[in-house]
Parts: sequence; C-alpha cells; structure tokens
Amino acid sequence: MLAGTAANASAAPANGKTAIVIGTGFGGSVAALRLGQAGFTTTVFERGRRWPIRPDGNTFATLTAPDGRAAWFSDTVGATATVGLPVNRYPGILDRVKGNGIDSVYGAGVGGGSLAFGSFTPVPRKQDFQQVFPGGAGYDELVGTYYPRAKKMLNASPLPADIMAHPRYVGTRSWLATVRRYGKEPVVFDYAIDWDIVRDELSGRARASIINGELGFGVNSGAKNSTDRNYLPAAERTGNVTIKPMHEVFEIRPRSRRAGFVVKARVIDDAHRTVRVVTAEADHLFLAAGSFHTTRLLVEARAKGTLPRLSPRIGEGFGANGDFLTARTALSDDYGAVQGGPGFGRVYEDDMPGGPVSMVYHSTPLPAPLGKAATTNLIQVHSDERGSIDYDHATRSAVINYPFPEGNALDKRGAAFAERFRQRAEVRHGRPGGIPLYARAMGFGSSSTYHGLGGVVMNRAASYEGAVHGYDNLYVVDGSFAPGAVGLVNPSLTITALAERTMDRFVASH
Repeated sequence: MLAGTAANASAAPANGKTAIVIGTGFGGSVAALRLGQAGFTTTVFERGRRWPIRPDGNTFATLTAPDGRAAWFSDTVGATATVGLPVNRYPGILDRVKGNGIDSVYGAGVGGGSLAFGSFTPVPRKQDFQQVFPGGAGYDELVGTYYPRAKKMLNASPLPADIMAHPRYVGTRSWLATVRRYGKEPVVFDYAIDWDIVRDELSGRARASIINGELGFGVNSGAKNSTDRNYLPAAERTGNVTIKPMHEVFEIRPRSRRAGFVVKARVIDDAHRTVRVVTAEADHLFLAAGSFHTTRLLVEARAKGTLPRLSPRIGEGFGANGDFLTARTALSDDYGAVQGGPGFGRVYEDDMPGGPVSMVYHSTPLPAPLGKAATTNLIQVHSDERGSIDYDHATRSAVINYPFPEGNALDKRGAAFAERFRQRAEVRHGRPGGIPLYARAMGFGSSSTYHGLGGVVMNRAASYEGAVHGYDNLYVVDGSFAPGAVGLVNPSLTITALAERTMDRFVASH
C-alpha cells in the first residue's frame, strides 16, 4: 500500500465552502487532498489526461520508442528540452515552453510534473536554502514537519542495498567509487519509488522501466510514486474532490457579488480541439499549474483587465534552479550496458569561486550497449540570474524572458566544477575518462530546465502563507512560489512541503 492511502475519511462540506484548484502536480495534489479533508467542495482542473498503469506495460512512451504520448501537442519530442524527434501530436506528458533565452519543461496529465520527474526527493541543506529563500521562509519548520510529511505521502525511501548490488546497477556503484576518488562521500537521499516493483522488474515480473533508466516519459511498471498514486486518490476518497482531466483553464476573474472567483476552461479532445467551454465558480482559488502556466494565467489576467489589482511583481524572479546539465563521456569506469535508475548520491563542493555547487548522477536511458559510452550529471549552482514571465502584446500571451546568453555565469560555474571534478576524480588517478560535454544547442548546459521556478514569488508577489497580493482568497501552491531556486537540489520535495505548510495555515484560518 502506498503511503497516504489511509487518508480516506470523508468529511462533510464545511458550511458550503467551495474551492477550485488548477493543476494536479505536487502542489495541486496537496491542495486537493487537504481541501477535501477539510470538507471543502473542490473542483480540480487538469489540462492533461489520466494515465492509469496498463497491465500490458504500455501506458507511456519510451526513449527507444518515442511517440506522441511523451509530448504535449508537439511535433517533436526528445530526451532533452531542445533535441527533438518527430512524433504525432497528442496530449502527452511533457510540455516544452520555448522562451527567449531558455526552454522550460512541465508535466501535463493527472499527476502533473510528478509523472515526469526523476523521483529524486532530496532535502536541501540549511545553508543553501537560506541563501536562496528570504528570511522568514521557515527552514526549521519545513524540516521538522513538512518535509517528513511530504516524504511519507510520496512513499519516498533510499535505494535499497540489494538493488544497488544487482548487476544492472553497476553504474551506481561506479559513481560511488568516482565520488570517493574525488575525495568526498556522496550524500544519499530518498526516491519516490516503489522498490518492490523495481524488484519485480529485475525478476521479469514487471516491464523493465526504472532498471532501464526510463523515468522522464513516465514509468510503465508503475514503480514511480507520482501523485496520481497517493495524494490524488486520497483526495477523491474524501468524497469532496472532483478531478476534471482535459480541462484547459484560460480565464480567471473575480466573482461579481461576493468574494471568490469565476474560472473558464476549454474541454479539449486528443486533437486539442475545443469540445465545449465550461464555467465554474468558488470561494477560494488555488493555482498549481506549474511555474510558467500559473504565472501566465495571472500575467494575462492582469494585462487583459480581468484581475487588474494583481501586484506588478507577478512575473518576476523566474529561475532555472541553478541547473547545469552535463554528460560525461570516455568513461573510465563501467556504468553498464544499460544504466539502472534513477541515479544516486549528491556530491557538494563548498570551495568553488562564487559559492557552493552540487552534482548528482542521473542514470542515462540509453539502449544497450550505449550505457557504457556516457552518463549524465546534473550540476546545480547558486546563481542570481533571474528572468521574468511577461505579457507579449503582439501575441496576447505570456512568454519567458531569460536575458542570459551562452557562456553566462551559471554556465561558467557549472563547467568549472565539471572540469575540477574530472581532474580530481579521473586525471589525478591516471584515468582519461569522465570528459564532460555541455552544449546549449543540444539541450545541455543551462539552455533548458525541468526545474523552472518563480513568477509568483513569496515575499514579493505573494505572502509567506501563499496568498497572492491584490486579491483575497487567491493562493499559489506550486513552483512559482519559490524564488527561482530551492538550494542546490531538485525542487519537487520542497514544492510539496511548502504546499503542505500553505494548506495547513489555510485550513487553520478557515
């Protein structure tokens, strides 16, 4: 049983109170469950479709056989945000938003970004969190209450020793040895993965997915603990929450005679045609459509006059979480013909010009025997580089503006650490391997991110409690709430923990 499935007690409607949630990723799933438990009659709009795990193991596309299921109404899809293979247009799970200066990738479907994330659930170090977040963001409270709650709900746990010892996981063991040659002990963390299903994969009882490094397009074995397997079913079991897939919200406006909001959505089909337009209203509105799409809805509402009182700071503070993606080739260690996933241990370096950096191993989902040729590392640095999400009057829509060209400070710091790591972990020990490659044109470097954050940043466009400045009863609970980064780690767990805290405070005051 996945963690959180016991949260199924139905609550009577709280004096007729109603809520709307837009989005079903980490933050939206938290909001849906906690509203349902508190007795709010809640409608959840999700633009994507449901993705139930099929018994034949063919729910999602794979890297070796990509198709439209991997892309949100796009003609191409790829392993990185900017390298594409032709596919049929379909409501797939990866939405690539092309910005001016950076591309940002988001999940679409019931489960949102949790369908596509790498299942990493690390807690940032306190010094890194506090360097990024404003004073008052409450790290100790998150560590004491909300990170543990989020990990329990996502059923997150460490990589088990028996799986790490399996021949498919030689790459994980090689990375551990490489980090130790560098002179560090890797920091291990938890993963939102059902390891019993991974054991079934290894024994042939379930479709090989995690053990092939296949996480970015979804996991066909069902081993990924995405929010459609914990938070969202628990929300529906309260009896107060209704999830509406294939509903694409396009307008938000205040209710005319009393507090609350009116939301309009297009019901779409598999060809992205509008089947009909629906209108809903509620006392409270929670935005969780992903950092770009949440901010886009607000930026467009402000520009078009439907929410004119929104703060002028809506749209500020968009960042890539300090991400710098690099591939290491000419490996001097055996990473396996196929690299078992999802990856392993983070190495921190606090003695770099410009501040601390971290690097983590991501298993690379290459078909045999190409796993021996290269592997992928995500480097994360502290960076003050921030863009914005702005209204484009020519297209009457929002766009990401990220004014940092190739060779920016983030790139330079990421490349510098990749080279230091190679020199200390490889060359110093007489090994030629581990040569890092990064190119913005190929989707490596900092040209694209799966971790776009900001736009409705706490202590700027919203309060510490997630309330959006300018309107009562309007809240943000997704990655747009973070200040462009979360502190040298993948952001999913921090987004979930922040949403849990926001919902605790909302429910306590209502």
